[in-house]
Amino acid sequence: MDFTPLTAAQRQSFDDDGFLVVRNVLDADRVAQLIEAGDRLADAFLRKPIVQDRAEYNHLDLRPGLLREQAMFDLVAQAPTVPLVVQLLSPNIHLHSTALIYKRPENPEGEPFRRGWHRDIRMPKDLGNQHLPRVGVKVCYCLTDFPHANSGMTLLARATHKKDGPLLLAKGGVDPVGIETCDLTLNAGDAFLFDNRLFHTATPNRSDRTSRVLMFGYAFRWMTPEVYLAPEAEQLAKATPIERQLLGGYRDVDTLPWALQEWCERHGATPAPVPWTVEES
Repeated sequence: MDFTPLTAAQRQSFDDDGFLVVRNVLDADRVAQLIEAGDRLADAFLRKPIVQDRAEYNHLDLRPGLLREQAMFDLVAQAPTVPLVVQLLSPNIHLHSTALIYKRPENPEGEPFRRGWHRDIRMPKDLGNQHLPRVGVKVCYCLTDFPHANSGMTLLARATHKKDGPLLLAKGGVDPVGIETCDLTLNAGDAFLFDNRLFHTATPNRSDRTSRVLMFGYAFRWMTPEVYLAPEAEQLAKATPIERQLLGGYRDVDTLPWALQEWCERHGATPAPVPWTVEES
């Protein structure tokens, strides 16, 4: 895996906003390969007739089986995004989730789109909203252009990864009060990373084409991955050491994350140690 340094400005942006845009991550050939693989997986969805006034009918969120496609498997350790994730979290991570999200065009004059504002990894369900740590980072790869609002991109609530309570919605409204929402303008091949604590939601696709994205989520190895990501022998057999770690090849979480730990050491990206004890001065 090639090394891409996380700049001080990028780290500050991610810490402040809860997300980071990275342009031109995938070249045109790579995007075409991913669309070909994605369209094959989404074939039944794409062949359905369009019903513009039924958002749920025009939205595909496919999660199992993506890594059986070689083009998607190759993204597991894709530079320059995964090196940034390692530097934002630590070398002690693995792949936590995958999703292929397609949205077909909907009625541009439709009613305000219902939201599903949430944080990822479901920690607030058990721990509440206060003092939540960053335990995961999700990478969204754009396979189509998102030239304007309501093109089907995920809507982000800026800086809400630092919020210690639920979002406040106006009565009868769909978006939070007093918080900037970001419907990012992106091109095919661009990506953005976002903190698991950042509130976000699906949005409608009111453009004239089907929107396509891939999302890969990474988290600390002591976070249980989604059930469909149980490592398969065939995948592990062809994996590099770093891919093997990210695929969950280390079954014991107390086993050191050798692959990414050594990678960090080679590139001067090892995080500062956290000691168990210190001696009195």
